[in-house]
Amino acid sequence: MAGRKVFDFIKITGQLPKAVRADFGGLRSKFESSHASVTALPSALVDIDWSYYSSRVADPALVEDFKAKYAAVTIPKPEDTQSAGIGAAEANFKKEMAEYLAGAETRIAKFEASLAGLHAEKPLEDMTVSEYLADKPELRARIEADIESRAL
Repeated sequence: MAGRKVFDFIKITGQLPKAVRADFGGLRSKFESSHASVTALPSALVDIDWSYYSSRVADPALVEDFKAKYAAVTIPKPEDTQSAGIGAAEANFKKEMAEYLAGAETRIAKFEASLAGLHAEKPLEDMTVSEYLADKPELRARIEADIESRAL
């Protein structure tokens, strides 16, 4: 179990709506009890002392039969066919997020510059319409066009 990622349940719970937190708490307790049971298991099977059983059982042929059948048992391990795809998707997602964050920094700088420009302006209460429209030629043109279209 070493090297496996463990869920950060506190972080996940904080992001959930309050309505489902109790259900998620139940899922967490089931996971933790199952996880504890699995980690308590030994990493390898304990070897069977067949000579002990041969000396205790009346029919040693029966023990040999069990030994042969036990040796013939193989437990197939499932092939991992998904980890490579998941790793590729994770790498792609990290790349996309890095690009998004780089773009976010650019957008933040643009918004901060715009905000600084707004803070540098005179307060609206102290400004005339002509002063407001002086640095906004597109707005001035729209207003003048609107006024001309309504002229008698």
